Amino acid sequence: MKRGSTIFLFIFLISLASAAPILLLQHNEIQPGETIFATITTVGEFTKEITSLDIKFFEGRKEVFFESNIVFYNDTFYLYTYTTREGNFTLKISNILYKESDELQSITLEQLITIKNDFIIDEETNETRTEILSIKPGFIRITDEPKLKFINKGNSILNFTYLENETSLQQQESMEIEIQQEETFSNLKVSTYKDFLVPIMRPAPEDIIIPRVEHDLKHSPDLLLVELLTEEKLSSVITLFNFGDENITNIKFNSDISFLKIKEVEELEAREVYNLSLTFSPKNPGHVQGKINITYTQYGQEKNLSIPLSLFILPAGSTEEDFKISDETCEDKGGSVCTSGEDCEGAATFTKGGDYCCLGICVTTEKNEDAGFGWLIGLVLLAFLGFGGYYLYTKQKKIVPKKSDEQLKESSEKYSKRLSGGLQRS
Repeated sequence: MKRGSTIFLFIFLISLASAAPILLLQHNEIQPGETIFATITTVGEFTKEITSLDIKFFEGRKEVFFESNIVFYNDTFYLYTYTTREGNFTLKISNILYKESDELQSITLEQLITIKNDFIIDEETNETRTEILSIKPGFIRITDEPKLKFINKGNSILNFTYLENETSLQQQESMEIEIQQEETFSNLKVSTYKDFLVPIMRPAPEDIIIPRVEHDLKHSPDLLLVELLTEEKLSSVITLFNFGDENITNIKFNSDISFLKIKEVEELEAREVYNLSLTFSPKNPGHVQGKINITYTQYGQEKNLSIPLSLFILPAGSTEEDFKISDETCEDKGGSVCTSGEDCEGAATFTKGGDYCCLGICVTTEKNEDAGFGWLIGLVLLAFLGFGGYYLYTKQKKIVPKKSDEQLKESSEKYSKRLSGGLQRS
């Protein structure tokens, strides 16, 4: 079986198990200057339009810009991106809404993309050259201006064919063709050092209906990524959107991150936007991943929402440069990831995958077994001192000296009794 057939079979088997949308790139090997072609499909039903604003690229954790566009046609999203430079990037499309078994679901799609030149060595001259074709735009709707532009981005003559036409372009040369098509949909095949398929669509009204939107409580960003320093407080905000036509009530928050405090809200009015305040107070460095769980009531039903968090924590005094993630794994650096019961003695850094890699040694955290009972011992001692003080006070009160007139009266009575024989000497 051919490799391409195997990939499509694998995707098909996955789709049978889940209606989760699938992002499929036309090519996995991409050169700077090439156009990225991709589709997003689901066996379920999309319930929200994806726009070019939803398409984001990241280099590490830094967002970078590549021009992109996306269109919905016949239950499929078609997208393209113009690449401009080499590097390792992550294509991220957040908060894609779809239906699975009549239940509204949300997913964020991510795809790692490596953009690099594919050098060709000339056997006669031993010189290196590149063949790179840029195609603009990455899809054509016949309702638009039906023109396609080819640009040679490589450093050598580029030969290619399209619609049974053979042509060539000099370095940095471009040409434009006009598309004429009566079919409702086809892929224009452009063959050169690889085959490119450019979607050409003549949509009927029912083919371009934007999926209906079914929202209630949503949040931004989809993943909260925060850089923190130990022993310092940092405030952050997550924006909550009530897209529904009814108030959201009985809102309760909890998180599996112990050093996070959340300023809660009990109700969100219909169409209201609310900034949820968060305060972080970490004590130990590391990469902490967790989430905020929200339960709430809307339309008479109890619902749930989870917001993922990714926290990068370094010791106090660290600089912005220290937060950079290495391209190497912790194992490549000869380090190790300490467990929750260990501290790192020596230098540490963030490595590929977000691991907090200890380049020194991991040592077991020492804990004083009696330390946890110190407050109890102090309380008992305080109670003992209080009881002793009270006892001495009451005893002293009992033997307090009598006043002088009382002493004189008592002496007079004793003297009278002695005279009358009432008192006998021993």
